[in-house]
Amino acid sequence: MELDNIMSGYDSKLFDVLAQSSNRTFFFASNMKENTARWSKGAVEYFGLKSEILYPADMEWLKLIHPDDKAAYLKDFEDMANHVSAYHDVEYRIRNAGGEYVWVNCKGYMTYDDEGKMDFFAGFVTNLGVRNKIDPVTGLWTLQEFRKDTENMLYNNKSGVAVMIGLSNFKRINDEFGYSYGDKTLYAIAHRMLEVRTKGTRLYRMDGSDFALLIEEGNCEDAMREIEKIQQAFSALHIEREEVYLDFRAGAVLFPQDGKYIDQIMSNMLVALENAKNVGRKGVVLYTEEMHLKKTRMLRLRDAIRESVNDNFKGFSIVMQPIIDSKTGKGTSCETLLRWSDERFPGIGPMEFIPVLEDTAFIIPVGKWIIDQVLKDLREWEDKGNNPIEKVHVNVSYIQLHDDELVDYTVSKLREYHIAPERIVLELTESCRIGRIDELTERLQKFKDQGISIALDDFGTGYASLAVLKDIPTDIVKLDHTMIKSVLGTVKERKLIEFIISFCNNVGIIVCAEGVENTTIMGIVNEAGAGLLQGYYFDKPLRVEEFYNKYVKQIS
Repeated sequence: MELDNIMSGYDSKLFDVLAQSSNRTFFFASNMKENTARWSKGAVEYFGLKSEILYPADMEWLKLIHPDDKAAYLKDFEDMANHVSAYHDVEYRIRNAGGEYVWVNCKGYMTYDDEGKMDFFAGFVTNLGVRNKIDPVTGLWTLQEFRKDTENMLYNNKSGVAVMIGLSNFKRINDEFGYSYGDKTLYAIAHRMLEVRTKGTRLYRMDGSDFALLIEEGNCEDAMREIEKIQQAFSALHIEREEVYLDFRAGAVLFPQDGKYIDQIMSNMLVALENAKNVGRKGVVLYTEEMHLKKTRMLRLRDAIRESVNDNFKGFSIVMQPIIDSKTGKGTSCETLLRWSDERFPGIGPMEFIPVLEDTAFIIPVGKWIIDQVLKDLREWEDKGNNPIEKVHVNVSYIQLHDDELVDYTVSKLREYHIAPERIVLELTESCRIGRIDELTERLQKFKDQGISIALDDFGTGYASLAVLKDIPTDIVKLDHTMIKSVLGTVKERKLIEFIISFCNNVGIIVCAEGVENTTIMGIVNEAGAGLLQGYYFDKPLRVEEFYNKYVKQIS
């Protein structure tokens, strides 16, 4: 029977594309009136089908289904025939080409002709593996088996150590090479770990790209030994002639002392793994009660910040620190800094709450709120008389720049308050110097096109170097305070700062020296040619009203 006749009305090209999109999902399309079905090539190979075209379709497939699951399968088709539902969604066991029964999830949709009879049926079958036991990608035991084995140890009063292993760069592999390649990588990782593990150490595939080790009667030294062996075994893997470099972190929990119940052990493993990722430590990070308290505080902090944002930014405020013109000695601009207060977190500073804002993406609405507050203050100052503050600096993070609305929002607020764009300077925080420079440049150029200036903050640390100045459209470079303090050290350090200032001045970039705390430092950076100065020598960050009274009202 010809394919066109069998699949009349079906887009064959679309089927071919879908059929090759996954090695664990198998696509089908059926002509219900002729009782024929077309299956993807992967299904033919995996289930040992006679060909891509099955006839009669129902009998050929039904004979592969486990006897205990046929009733549920047929009942679902009966419901579709009786118009109970046009959707098909059933899980059952089916025999593969190797003669093994595996669990699958079958989803599909039925169409009907004008008389209400079943016409075309299409969908996909997803391989779930040996359900709740074997992971279909790696062949390892699953998360469910990890839970069961750990519970059995706890029930039998046995001690041990559980280790969670998280791949830190696996997303990049999926993004660069695709999910099919990612699955092959996970398979290779799993089997390399199986090769090097100590006899008796159990290995599991957890969620996503996480793995777990379970060592009965094991301790911290045993966990460290296993991780060291794994670290040495697959720092680089060859997948389809590509060399893949892998990095992972590991967090361990001793039980029953740090976990008397499986959910407690699971939670503490994740806490230890998260701590390992945050500190960037290789080897194993062992769970401690201090980590739990820190994690609990972080969760409470996130909830409190969410409440503040949703309650019209209650608790948030801004302060302003003057930026001094080195030639005139006057405060002609200022930097806006964020503060947050909550009675549940007394004395909390920006070093703690700003990372939470960035991690939760609340920095996006808070950042817009800051822009609105700054422009509103500028408008009020303008309305009260002559305003000597020429520019106001506002910090922005990498996450904010990925907000496609930020440019239009800023421009609309400038127009609403009748403030010229050149009065605003966006300061790129250190978190901006990550990712692709070309993408960052493209986003910053959109602000530049609107007349808004760009400042590179914390210059001299992290990713910030002279090399980025040729790519990033920068108007102002702010030398990091730790770098400025170094001018009191060796001649070499002083000459480096003098060179940077000279270079920037020659290419039309203004230099602001941060962290000026005494007359000696001020004299050195002044002589070197820094155009702007900022630091506690001049003033600390002030509440807006204080800043106005000291730097705007009295001068104007």
